Amino acid sequence: MSKSINEDIKAGKSVYHIQTEYYKSSGKIVTTIFKDGRSVKRLEKEVSDVSEEELNQEIEKFHRYVLDRLRGLKKKEVPALSSSERKFSVPQELYERLLIEISPFFGIASAFVLDEAIESASDVSSFIEALTSDLSEDQKELLVSKVKPLIEDQVSVSKEEVTEDEEKFNLTPELEEKILSILSEYFGIMASSVFEDSVKEWELTGRSYEELVDVISSHGDTEEEREEIRNRLMFLQT
Repeated sequence: MSKSINEDIKAGKSVYHIQTEYYKSSGKIVTTIFKDGRSVKRLEKEVSDVSEEELNQEIEKFHRYVLDRLRGLKKKEVPALSSSERKFSVPQELYERLLIEISPFFGIASAFVLDEAIESASDVSSFIEALTSDLSEDQKELLVSKVKPLIEDQVSVSKEEVTEDEEKFNLTPELEEKILSILSEYFGIMASSVFEDSVKEWELTGRSYEELVDVISSHGDTEEEREEIRNRLMFLQT
């Protein structure tokens, strides 16, 4: 018989109960996170063609993975994506504001829940649904009223949106590599950080490559350096 694991974590005045078990009917390992007796998040993992011993090991492994995520000991491993491949992204400033708003609902599970919602979303609606899906109806309604105004005008959704006169520029991995090569000459080890921050800002309002270049070059220390960076980056598209 497969095992069921139950464990409590106390953080501040709240108690988090983490329950992991296998559902034969669906073929899934399910971990449910409860905060003060209320379910706040459900995670699933499919398993197939394993022995009972292997299944118990998978249950234990998944349970520990969730615990480590909650304790901040492990980050979710996701493949690196270029900005053109990301379906949905949240600028760092907005991410931090969202954490503040959702913390009364999820407590120590807040970053965990937020990361899962961002990764699975393709637009604002699916993000909100993923963020609130495991809450009760009254809690869901309350949380939506808090987070929706924050994200509607700020969240960057990377998809093929065509305006009447212009299609959003597609930033390819090859071009990213060339841009980073140039930026490393000016910013050294901070080149990646400068580039990522610039892309996040550009994704909110920009559409053209020239607008992206303007954002990137604004990080230069002097007017002369900013102009030089701008000219070199624009040359990549000639």
